[in-house]
Amino acid sequence: MMSKHVPIPTEWQADFLLKQYSLSHRLGYSLSGVVLVFLPIFTILDATLVSYADGELIWKHILFRLPAVILAITFLLLHHKKDPGFWAYPLLLTLNLSIVGMMAAMFVLHYSEQGGRLLYITQGLTLVIITVATATVYGVRDLALIYGLPLTAVIAFIVFSGSPFPDNPIHLTFIPAAIGIGVVIATMLYQEHQRTFIASQQLEHSALTDALTGLPNRRSMQTDLQAEWSRAKREEQYFAVLMADLDRFKAVNDQHGHEVGDEVLTILATRFTNTLRGGDRVARWGGEEFLLLIPSATEESAMAVAEKVRRAVAEPPFATSAGNLAVTLSLGVALHRQTESIDEVISRADKALYRAKQEGRNRAVLAGD
Repeated sequence: MMSKHVPIPTEWQADFLLKQYSLSHRLGYSLSGVVLVFLPIFTILDATLVSYADGELIWKHILFRLPAVILAITFLLLHHKKDPGFWAYPLLLTLNLSIVGMMAAMFVLHYSEQGGRLLYITQGLTLVIITVATATVYGVRDLALIYGLPLTAVIAFIVFSGSPFPDNPIHLTFIPAAIGIGVVIATMLYQEHQRTFIASQQLEHSALTDALTGLPNRRSMQTDLQAEWSRAKREEQYFAVLMADLDRFKAVNDQHGHEVGDEVLTILATRFTNTLRGGDRVARWGGEEFLLLIPSATEESAMAVAEKVRRAVAEPPFATSAGNLAVTLSLGVALHRQTESIDEVISRADKALYRAKQEGRNRAVLAGD
């Protein structure tokens, strides 16, 4: 029984699209290898075991198989060239369509026969119908094209050609049965792709997110810092690092308990996100300490952000289960210099934070030399 469909959250859809293109590369590479190995084998079987007396018929079979071979070779060449374009999915779809179309054309070619050749081709068609279902990226959406076009052509031929219905049509029931199996396989594989992607995204999100506040954690911010440092070096711009620490947070835990302390941290995280500009980032650095990253900053703009954050924390009081608590924040502000490392700018912000504590707390101090 197929499990319930799990939709991809909107914020992850772009990543899922890239994941599916990557899957297209892998599936297309494997399917192309299968095509290039087995189609020559089946061509030899046609010429020997099946023993067609008509050489022209053999050449028709070869011509039917040629598009799939050409597409498979094209896929392998593009794959080995590591072409970065989004060609893999449409080429995989076309390759699947050519394989089913190949067998559908052979079925039409031998439909008027009443002997074993039609049974042989029907068995090949059912096998292909099931096989291509395992090489779909978007499940039934892909199969609507892969199955729809060639099988519609087959039905139209049977209806309008006037060819007699086979004396023993039982083997024709293999085709709709194979379609049903293919639909189930493709649907299950697509849903499994979705579940696997969502699970990996959730795992990555939890690894980069502070469980209590929902803010990015230190590991996540270190990645952002590295990216911003590289961008600033490349574009000769500056960014600011703000080290923020709650004032007398230990007293809150001692007087009201750690549960109230956790409430304070959660409210603080909300005030951070509500106050900062769109491109600014904040992470829980450790304990009651937070690091804010301000891209494309000057000393004046960084201090303005620090003051805005400080005021947003100081007023109004924090509404907790222990009542309204007056909470303040001290901040150290450091503007990155072109010659210094990430650790060095963080160290200067940390020293400025220490000065803010010494000078009376509830203030922002700009780092000096």
